Amino acid sequence: MTEPTMEQWLDLHKTFMDYCAATPWRWLGDTDVVAVENPSGEYKGYCAVMGSSEIEYGLSVHIGDEGLAGYLALMTGDVDPESLEAFYMMRALSAMLADREDLDTADRDVIRGLGLRYRGRGKWPLFRSIATGYMPWYLNSDEAEFLTIALRNVIDIASRTAGGEEVLYAESDPSLILTRVFRDGAWQDRWETFMPPRPAEPVPDYPDSERLHQLAQSKPRGPLVWELSIFYLQTPIQEERGERPFFPTMVLVVDRDSSLVLSPEVLGAIPSTIQRQEALVRLLEKASILPSEIVVDSASTAGLLESVTRPLGVKLSVGETPVLDDVKHSLMTFIDP
Repeated sequence: MTEPTMEQWLDLHKTFMDYCAATPWRWLGDTDVVAVENPSGEYKGYCAVMGSSEIEYGLSVHIGDEGLAGYLALMTGDVDPESLEAFYMMRALSAMLADREDLDTADRDVIRGLGLRYRGRGKWPLFRSIATGYMPWYLNSDEAEFLTIALRNVIDIASRTAGGEEVLYAESDPSLILTRVFRDGAWQDRWETFMPPRPAEPVPDYPDSERLHQLAQSKPRGPLVWELSIFYLQTPIQEERGERPFFPTMVLVVDRDSSLVLSPEVLGAIPSTIQRQEALVRLLEKASILPSEIVVDSASTAGLLESVTRPLGVKLSVGETPVLDDVKHSLMTFIDP
């Protein structure tokens, strides 16, 4: 993806200055979502104004079904906003007021190149792209353009709300969501039925049934209980200079009785379903005895691995993983003391 031009950067900075001057957080809270359709029609951005809590100020634009699902999980309390899970599941663009120290050299180089000046704590613009499994990163040209569009539309909605217009909610049907669309050369209001994110596609079964059959025939089963977790490590990896760093995925398994860590695996950037399943198959092939049960820490992990454990006659359950949690805590402390 191409970097924003200096014209695009200038447009974004000036629009964000206008946004902050309009203080939209005085009129809109973080639950007052406005949808903005990308002029291409490919996706919508679900805009939430930050600032009503007087902690951080700006705008987050949650992109498409993935972004909306993450945002709803936060708003409904299904995910703790302060948790790593919340951070890793986001798909969004953000424009936030920050301290100068929060910006890096590339951000400050853009500001200097534009001839702009910012002063004071919490007065520096910070723009980022947030994607599942990756470090927050610099905007590309398309993202800068759409973030600018979103900011302008939210400025319009906030100013109309401040003027007394009941613009956010449709009296006829409170389930409708205000959606801004570009039609006939102008931005228009539309009331659209709120469409929850589409359900995730069913997890494909592990494809090598013969490999599982051979594994089931060649290994005895013992009264072992394994605890398993698949999670992002907090240490980002940048494989090539200038590339977006990613968080590697770890497959961690411990024996509950002995607390022994069993051949942990670190996978690459956003491993596929099969790659995650393969990690468990390889571990089972290395083991001298198959466990009677594998306990995982989430329903999504259970859904991922069920087609591996079922043919082997290994019970798969979702539950507490106290031994594994201790190992994870020690690992995270070692990585990020």
